[in-house]
Amino acid sequence: MPDIRKKEMEFLSAETALWVEQKIITGEQALDILALYEVKKRSLRMILLAAGGILLGLGAISFAMAHWAELDKTLRVCMIAGANIASIVAYMFTGRSSTKTGKAFLLLAGAVMGGGLYLIPRMYDNQLALNELAGWWALGLAVTAVISRDEWQMYFAQAISLLWLNLTDAINAFALYFVRGARVPVAEFFSPVEAFGLVILLWVAWHFVRDRAAFTLNMMITVLLLASRMSLCFGGTWALVILACAGAVMSFLPGLHDTQIMGLLMLGVFGLLLTWPDFWRGAMFAPHRDILPVCNAVIVAALMLVNIYRGHSGIGITFCALLAARYFFDHFFGFMPKAWGFTLTGIIFVIAGLSFGKLRKLFEK
Repeated sequence: MPDIRKKEMEFLSAETALWVEQKIITGEQALDILALYEVKKRSLRMILLAAGGILLGLGAISFAMAHWAELDKTLRVCMIAGANIASIVAYMFTGRSSTKTGKAFLLLAGAVMGGGLYLIPRMYDNQLALNELAGWWALGLAVTAVISRDEWQMYFAQAISLLWLNLTDAINAFALYFVRGARVPVAEFFSPVEAFGLVILLWVAWHFVRDRAAFTLNMMITVLLLASRMSLCFGGTWALVILACAGAVMSFLPGLHDTQIMGLLMLGVFGLLLTWPDFWRGAMFAPHRDILPVCNAVIVAALMLVNIYRGHSGIGITFCALLAARYFFDHFFGFMPKAWGFTLTGIIFVIAGLSFGKLRKLFEK
């Protein structure tokens, strides 16, 4: 009989009661469904054992740190490896990924892995550079996430992967604006290859974890990597145009709700940036720098209205409002007396707040 949490049982009870009310199932069938599950009970014995293990571990770490320089190198390596193995065993003993305690022990194992990668090479006078340390650490965490299928381990791996991608300059948050033309040949788009390999590994890990937040983080890392590489190979303007078009296509992919949401965010963010003339650089765009941002704003607004009609009203209305605010503050606010400017802005926000709910319902019909 599978164990579930108390809140999950309450949710299931409410759902089965609704199904009975709508005559989807009978009352006897509802009872049979509820009988298949048992509410998980927290064992005081398990809590005490876990707390005792954590305290013993902290005591051992404190003792080792106090006498670290006096210990033999082999003993130090064994202690680090033993701490990692003990954390994994504790994770398995506490129910693997089904409990928060188990997840905490698995995160501890990942942290010990990073500490070992830092300390062990130093003992043998072969210190890893910070980017090398982050790279091997991210690789180990991603493999652990695949094996454990734990979402917390996945988040940990994504955080360290993002750190490594920044340290190696594979991701450059400022490339979209500051790169005015192609800096590297197109043939080096996939350089460094390890960056794309790590991102692919993160997607493999997500395939096993299947967590919504992990999907969003993976998409963000992937978009940042592609944006940086495209900026260096094609220039910042083309990178923005390509990413905005890719977001528009993704927002219309059928049956992929999370992908549609990410596509809308890409379309909104990169499309909004392209409404500023400063982002339209290069000889090809220079003669049309006044009209291209306006045309882009109209296209983005039209696509957002279409997506509002399709049901993505929250994101669509938000970016439509941002587009309106962008042009209002750029073209009108600066020419008004400050009192009138702030008053009019306040009125707009009040009207938007009062009408947001009604407008959303109108487009969702």
